[in-house]
Amino acid sequence: MADKKKNVFGRIGDALNKKDEEAAKAEEAKKLAESQAKAEAAREARKVETLKKEAEAAKAEAAKVKAEAEKAKAEADKVRADQAAEKAKELLEKREAEAAAQKKFMEEAAAKAKAAAEAKAAVIKHVWTNEDTYSSLAFKHYGSIKKPYWWLIYEHNKAIIGDNPNSIKTGTEIEIPPLPDELKNADK
Repeated sequence: MADKKKNVFGRIGDALNKKDEEAAKAEEAKKLAESQAKAEAAREARKVETLKKEAEAAKAEAAKVKAEAEKAKAEADKVRADQAAEKAKELLEKREAEAAAQKKFMEEAAAKAKAAAEAKAAVIKHVWTNEDTYSSLAFKHYGSIKKPYWWLIYEHNKAIIGDNPNSIKTGTEIEIPPLPDELKNADK
């Protein structure tokens, strides 16, 4: 019976020892799990810290890129403004040149109109008589009987007289034009 008792007590002792061993193993497993959890938490904390640093670095890089983009935009805007100013300057110079050319044209036209008006005013009306000749009229008005002088009178009135200088009729009104510069300076 002692064996039985020992067995029962032994079994109880074994069970208690086993329980203590299991409790110790459980405690050890718990400590190991806690240690592993702490290590995992530390690794995760380091990962989070690394990610935070990378995020801050990316944010700083993004800010740097944004600043560079704004600087490039400002430079591009300045270049466009300079180009626009240059185009405006070129356009203004072109307009000024056009205005100067137009002014010159108008002055020349006014001078021609004035000269034409003076020439028309200088034209002398004459009614052809039986005693008239082109030479006599040229001598009277120009001081020379040479052909260029009397021919000037005929050519000026050719539309009235016709193709033959001798076909002029008495009573025809003709004009004595002013002497052109090239004949004023010629030998009479």
